[in-house]
Amino acid sequence: MSRITSGAGRFISQQEADQFKGAYQERKKAQLIPEEDTIRSEFFGSDNLQEILKQPGCVGIRVYHAKRREKVNGKEHLVPRVVLVGVDKSGKEILELSVPAETGMKDMPAGRDGQLADGPLCPPECNP
Repeated sequence: MSRITSGAGRFISQQEADQFKGAYQERKKAQLIPEEDTIRSEFFGSDNLQEILKQPGCVGIRVYHAKRREKVNGKEHLVPRVVLVGVDKSGKEILELSVPAETGMKDMPAGRDGQLADGPLCPPECNP
């Protein structure tokens, strides 16, 4: 039985979440990466998430772990990022956001890329 369903995943306690996040932070400290340079999270707005989720057949979002060289606090680092993409019930990725067919010409794609990335990072965009 496939685990690709709209109910996949589980909600966890604050304690378990703190353990997950704490292990990541401890690894970065062990690598001698200053706390102010350690990316803790990436934010994505509800409008963009809804645009992925409202695609026909979409039952959820797959999150890819990624890295890219970027400047953080004026220094270049290999920065952890994520890429989000909608997935249908068979596990197939929905790689193009749909738009009405009449908007495109014959040789043009009917939609636009459906992979979401480049959300604001924490730091600097963190809880006060």
